Parts: sequence; C-alpha cells; structure tokens
Amino acid sequence: MKNVFKSQLYLLRQKKSLSQEALAQKLYVSRQSVSKWEHGDAEPDIDKLISLADILAVDLNFLLSGQQSNEELIIQLQSISKKFKKAVLEDINLSVYGRDRIALLGANGSGKTTIINTIVGLVKPDGGQVRRFFNPSDDLSVMSQENVLIESLKVREHVMLSAQIQRQYSPIFVTEMIKKFNLNGQSQVIISQLSGGQKKRLALLISLLKPSKLLILDEPTVGMDLESIDFFWHYLDHVGGSVITITHDFNQIDKYFTRVILLKNGVIDKDVSVAAIHANNQTIEQWYRINNQEVG
Repeated sequence: MKNVFKSQLYLLRQKKSLSQEALAQKLYVSRQSVSKWEHGDAEPDIDKLISLADILAVDLNFLLSGQQSNEELIIQLQSISKKFKKAVLEDINLSVYGRDRIALLGANGSGKTTIINTIVGLVKPDGGQVRRFFNPSDDLSVMSQENVLIESLKVREHVMLSAQIQRQYSPIFVTEMIKKFNLNGQSQVIISQLSGGQKKRLALLISLLKPSKLLILDEPTVGMDLESIDFFWHYLDHVGGSVITITHDFNQIDKYFTRVILLKNGVIDKDVSVAAIHANNQTIEQWYRINNQEVG
C-alpha cells in the first residue's frame, strides 16, 4: 500500500501541475516532507491525507490504493460468458467505478471488442448478468472505431444535427464545441475532405456532446496525426465520467489511465491499477510484454 500511495501522490500532483513546493505550501508542511512521501521514506498523518485528497480532488481510497470506492459503482459484469463458433468470453467479472480510466489490453481475438459490445448492449451474453447503475440512453456515449460520420455534410452541419438528436442544440453551444475541438477552421468544410485526425476529432466531439457516466472508445487514436493524439488524450483526461478504452498507446496509458485489464483467450488474466504497476518500477508497456509473453 505504501508503494502505491507514493506513486499515486506523484502522479496526481503532476496532473494538477503542482510542484512539491506548491503542494507543501497548501498543506503547511516543508517541501522535504512531500519529497519523503513520494520516495516512500515517510507517510503523512490522517489529517494531511484528508487534506491531500481534497487538494488533489480524489477520495482517500483512490489516493491510498488506486482503487475507486464501491459507492461509485457504474456497471458490473457478473460471470459473463459468450460463444459464437467457439467461446469468446468465459466467466468475466468486472466492476467499473466512477472516474475509472480503464485500458483493455490483449491480442487480437482475446475478447476485448466482445466485452465492449456486451457493455453497450450490442451482444447478449449466453450466461451471467450485466448490471447497469445508469440509464444507457442518457448516460452512455460510444465512439466506435468505424467511421460513422455522414461525409456529405459539412462539419458544422453534422455537429448541429447530432446536437439536435442529443437535445443539446443551440448555435452558441455548437460554436463553442467546434472551437474546443480545434475544428473552427474546418467548420464549413465537407467531412469527406477532412484528414483522418480531424475526422477522429469530430467523432470524439460528437460522442461528448452531452455529459455521460460511461464513455466507450475502441482504438480511438488509430489514424490520428500526432497533434490530434495529444489533444485527444489531454481532453479525455478532463472528461467527468468513467472511460473504457481499447488501446495499445502505452505512453498515454501511463499518463492518463487508472486501471489496465489484460484479456487472454476470453478470460480476464489481470486487472491491476496503473499505480501498482508504477510502484513496481514498470511502465505499462514493460508490464504488458511480461504478462502477455511478448518478446520486445
């Protein structure tokens, strides 16, 4: 637990763009105290832990262990199984909590997309139960890997249409969203003429037109240019709900995710907090290659 806390403190402080000195001033302690906490040489008392959780905008459980509180349960998969020609999911048990950032990892055919489709409701499991603690029609957003944009429309036309469907329409709202996603210069461009990165950015914009408790993403950065990739993950870090993503962008998992789930042959082989992996002095890529038996 001690190793997890020191890693959590460092990562959360970095996300808040706080220096050790700035955090120390907020806590009325010395910079050396914060440094000792982050190196595992000392631990704060309970009053300081509570203050830390408030400053870093997380609950105590997440600060200490990298795990979310049970009260924030969003969705639960219980003993899920699914067969097509052969078994693709076997005895899947998964709980997703508020503010979870989960990366689904695994080789092709390991069951990642089937889990996503089960959560969304596109696949009905043969066995087990899916318990959703939210209304999917109001609180579920999905950005699929497939290009579902209407390419004959202009960018602004598509955003206006999608906003009307989501009951979020106003001219000011549409203009603000287009600016926020750095598409203002393309607002009158026909979608078929956009770059791959711009199309991905537009698809993300549409999936986030209204706040949701759960956002599902399938390889969201495939085909994006570097500028769009940086923008995407930075913006995603500020999304309020939970996020489940199929991705192998290891560097971004290190920076922005809280959990990694490794699937092998339709079974959850590992479900680990990113903080615990970092506490063992491993990057996500190193951890994945070791546990997935890949040769680097």
